[in-house]
Amino acid sequence: MRILLVNYRYFVSGGPERYMFNIKKALEQDGHEVIPFSIHSNKNVETEYSRYFVEPIGDRDATYFEECKKTPRVIWQMLSRSIYSLEVKKAIQKQIKDVKPDLVYIIHFVNKLSPSVIRGAKQLGVPVVLRLSDYFLLCPRFDFLYNKKVCEDCLKKGYSECVKRRCVKNSLFASVIRVFSMQFHKWIRIYKDVDAFITPSVFLKNKLVDNGFPAEKIIYIPTFTEIDGDKNEPTIGQYGLYFGRITEEKGVDTVVKAYEKLPKYQVKIMGDDTTEEASRLKAYIEEKDIDNIEFVGFQQGDELENIINNSRFVIIPSIWYDNLPNTALEAFRNAKPVIASNIGSLPELVEDGVNGYLFATGNEEDLVEKIKLLEEDDAVLDKGINAKKILEEKFSKERHIRTLIQVFEKVIGL
Repeated sequence: MRILLVNYRYFVSGGPERYMFNIKKALEQDGHEVIPFSIHSNKNVETEYSRYFVEPIGDRDATYFEECKKTPRVIWQMLSRSIYSLEVKKAIQKQIKDVKPDLVYIIHFVNKLSPSVIRGAKQLGVPVVLRLSDYFLLCPRFDFLYNKKVCEDCLKKGYSECVKRRCVKNSLFASVIRVFSMQFHKWIRIYKDVDAFITPSVFLKNKLVDNGFPAEKIIYIPTFTEIDGDKNEPTIGQYGLYFGRITEEKGVDTVVKAYEKLPKYQVKIMGDDTTEEASRLKAYIEEKDIDNIEFVGFQQGDELENIINNSRFVIIPSIWYDNLPNTALEAFRNAKPVIASNIGSLPELVEDGVNGYLFATGNEEDLVEKIKLLEEDDAVLDKGINAKKILEEKFSKERHIRTLIQVFEKVIGL
């Protein structure tokens, strides 16, 4: 099977990209040909297919729109990519005509490629499968957050609530554009062109069904991670660990406040520590003279594995409807218990008292109590062993690939 894999980045920036490279490798090992379509960036992994990639909004060094100089060209690119880009549609259709894929598998396109990738494929008769990693089909902000609390008012009262509150980047302009784009996509019925939606969590599937998306098109396939039976044996580390994006919705401030109350315990925070939220938290730590919290920056490869392996447990403190984060699976792979917020898909991952603990979302006092439950080495080992067992049972690569290929064969008509 020849698969055109679409994502708005071709380098690791977060969970969607980790999944993209993992699924590409897994599908290729299974005998399929996987061809990327993306956006040019100086950070990209090299590929012979980059000649089909489209130019980014701004220059090739920029990852986020905020990094771009707001020239008329950049503003126009931002508008077209948010709403419907003929440039992107033309580019993907050229690649489809040249490489003749059996189907298009889309990971992420919002605001960077535009849903024209969907219609571009369908107009050439190529089936489209869309994987969802957040709530962009339902929420203008993608995360159902307002003032650090879950909010579903747009679903109940209409998208005008987003404009009134300037939910998107606290900007009236950005909020209007995002709401207009969602309404436009609904008007042109763009998502009717999707043959199948893949959701990593039951929680997300249920949200879509509850809001009018056809249940028969939505397939729950949890994310996977590689499992090496000879490695990642349970160990007892010395510190708690948070790793991932350091942004508001991830709730890292709950970890900081919890460890402020636990001066004899150590925690490491791993991820890009140049974000606005990271800067705010580091300033708070300095102001309060807290010395048991260490930011270790973004890590990958062996250093990432070493930091996870030497931890005692992993904390996932999200305050949004987190959608089966890869960090949990990476923790389980290293036989680490997870302490997670009781929100979104996280209860699908963490069985309270079995492979970790759930705590009340945003409640540092409850998090403190759950951290103390893992004081004993035996408790850490037992729950770490359970974590790895659950990973092998529910989140294996083999199960993921088998189910995904069944979806692909169905939409192709095999």
